[in-house]
Amino acid sequence: MKYQVGKTGRVVVARFEDKEDVLSNLTDIAKNENIKAAVVYLVGGMRAGKIVVGPEKDVMPPVPMWRELGESHEILGVGTIFYQGDEPKVH
Repeated sequence: MKYQVGKTGRVVVARFEDKEDVLSNLTDIAKNENIKAAVVYLVGGMRAGKIVVGPEKDVMPPVPMWRELGESHEILGVGTIFYQGDEPKVH
């Protein structure tokens, strides 16, 4: 096992408006606030959109399985942000 111990730094709270793109907004926040590594918690609702529900097969690199939401749903999500090259990557 390998691990590191760290401390929580800044906390950013954001509220997205209706029909805003969550992934692009998170990417913009990471760029604007110079966030190089983050844990993301999402709580709220979605009227429509796409979500990843898992990889298609147990292979590397994984191929995401996207599902379309056609009606309102409550959502709870956890993700990360790390830089990939010069751009923040939301996972």
